[in-house]
Amino acid sequence: MSLRRFAIVTASCTFLLLLMGGLVHNTRSSLACPDWPLCFGQVFPKMVGNVAIEHSHRLVATTVGLCTIVLLVMLWRTALRRLGVLALVLVIAQGVLGGVTVLMRLPVWVSTTHLAVSNLFFALLVYIVFRTRPGVSTAEPLSPRVQRWTAWAAGLTYAQMILGAFMRHLGAGLACVDVPLCRGSAWPADAVPALKLHMLHRLFALVVFAVVTAASVLMARETRGRLRALAIAAPLLVTLQLGLGLLSITSFLDVIPVTAHLGVAVLVLVDVLALHLIARGRTLLVATQDRPRPLASAEVAA
Repeated sequence: MSLRRFAIVTASCTFLLLLMGGLVHNTRSSLACPDWPLCFGQVFPKMVGNVAIEHSHRLVATTVGLCTIVLLVMLWRTALRRLGVLALVLVIAQGVLGGVTVLMRLPVWVSTTHLAVSNLFFALLVYIVFRTRPGVSTAEPLSPRVQRWTAWAAGLTYAQMILGAFMRHLGAGLACVDVPLCRGSAWPADAVPALKLHMLHRLFALVVFAVVTAASVLMARETRGRLRALAIAAPLLVTLQLGLGLLSITSFLDVIPVTAHLGVAVLVLVDVLALHLIARGRTLLVATQDRPRPLASAEVAA
């Protein structure tokens, strides 16, 4: 298997891991296995009920860890060696934070940091996939304005995901069940901290939507083909994300919309991150025997 294909497999397994992590929380299976790294002192406990959900999450996490080690070995003789080392550091940190989360009985800050690190790790894998595309040496960067707006879109999307995780782990997901306003206002005057956090997440979602849409429009104007389609997909995904957020509230945190809400958030992050990397014209090829040639960014996605 080629380096890039293996990087895609590792990233795909990590995406599955993120979804399963959300499913563990949404089904209240986080403490189904009260010990760590084993489950009831066993490597393979009886896989029933919430134990099956929680332990499956651990098994996928183990698979991602092993894939990361193999990925580092494959990257060791390339220019991306340091990225492989960083990926291993992040996946170890992610595993340790997951264990601490269980042993300390779900402390909010540890649980939120666990998700933050897992998304950083996933973003790094996306970057590695981007950098290992064969046959391309460098891509011509787009305008500085596009680079800035796509960077803001990626950064704000990541921040919104962390804010959502913090709200979820504090149990503020249903602090207000009115939509789209709360008690007839975007910011209730007598709001308690949990309600303020909830409404902040809602309002910040609109900021993310505006920035992602602006970045998408700017990118679409300077590109064509598949890359333009990728740019147009970004605000569509954010719109879907907003709808799933509202559905999560009106369904009183039903497992399917809440888990889908997390999954689409990850897809938005991947999309805007890819747009930013392409806008910067990053070097793509790790190693080749062919003579490199410049390639315009619009051609990269073709």
